[in-house]
Amino acid sequence: MAVAQGDGRRPALALALDWRDPRRRQQLLLAAALMVGVGLLVAGQWRQGGAGPAPAVAPAPTVTASATAAATNPLQPMAADLAARLEAILSGVQGAGRVQVEVHLARGPRYEYAANQVATERRIEEQDSGGGRRTTTEQRDERQLLRGGGDEPALISEVDAVEIAGVLVVAEGAADPDVRAALTQAVATYLHLPLHRVMVLAGQPRP
Repeated sequence: MAVAQGDGRRPALALALDWRDPRRRQQLLLAAALMVGVGLLVAGQWRQGGAGPAPAVAPAPTVTASATAAATNPLQPMAADLAARLEAILSGVQGAGRVQVEVHLARGPRYEYAANQVATERRIEEQDSGGGRRTTTEQRDERQLLRGGGDEPALISEVDAVEIAGVLVVAEGAADPDVRAALTQAVATYLHLPLHRVMVLAGQPRP
């Protein structure tokens, strides 16, 4: 029995001795720290994998310079359209060369809508407490716009064209007086403008 009891105490005694050994204790602490670090690393990877990919951020809409200019000045698209038409026409003039046009509008077009004038009259007779009678007349004038039918817009009876303040033309061949005069007369005729509202300048020739 003494031998059996002595054998059962040896493992506990050996573990206690190993733990008290400074070198053994340092090894055990390092092993425990390593296990904790590995556990934290695995847990972090698991969280990232479960969260899924980050949602894509939609790019902010870009605003072009032309859209900004149109919002600031509603006459800009009309002026640009007139300038493009004039450039196409004036570029065909003999000796004009490359042509650039700038149109300045004083105001946009004005529209007169077709309408019916409706006049109504109503008379009201009242009797006061003294037995006398009093007649009141109410008159109303209404202007009703004419439409094509349904939800169609109102019919336009008259259009007042845009008012052009001035036109600037820069042409390579405008150094020639005859070409400059032809360009000036062409712009004035096309836009029904007096000559003093049209300026034609000579541009730099192409390199």
